[in-house]
Amino acid sequence: MTAWTLRPATPEDVQHIARHRYPGESGEHLEEYAAWLTGAFSMYSGVLAEQQGRVIGGAGLLRLNWGPRRGEPHPLRGRVVNVMVEVPFRRRGLARQLVSGVLETARLEGLSIVGLGTSEQARGLYAELGFQASATEMTLHLNS
Repeated sequence: MTAWTLRPATPEDVQHIARHRYPGESGEHLEEYAAWLTGAFSMYSGVLAEQQGRVIGGAGLLRLNWGPRRGEPHPLRGRVVNVMVEVPFRRRGLARQLVSGVLETARLEGLSIVGLGTSEQARGLYAELGFQASATEMTLHLNS
């Protein structure tokens, strides 16, 4: 028996999801992300884990409209975001369940490409789930 239950994230969960996005922070970043997410649920879905009514972890799927590409007519690309499990619940398979849940959503929606950013700590989990490292992402910051 697991010590948690999984449920879909709803717009009422934006504060929980913002805390997953910015763990250990308070203030401006949390409020900005929660405000954005409130209006973005048409392109965001997530799975939350609860224990006795308390959110203990979560993962999200953001759908990005990249347009059709060569060999890939589906215009949407998925991005796994906001993966977080509270410390007492780590190393029990919960993150795997959460990420697998959002990957299943991506598969059901016909997304064929899903990306994510990771930490060294989580890299092994994502590799086990089939993600491959890439060194091709570059960023240009305009007007800064």
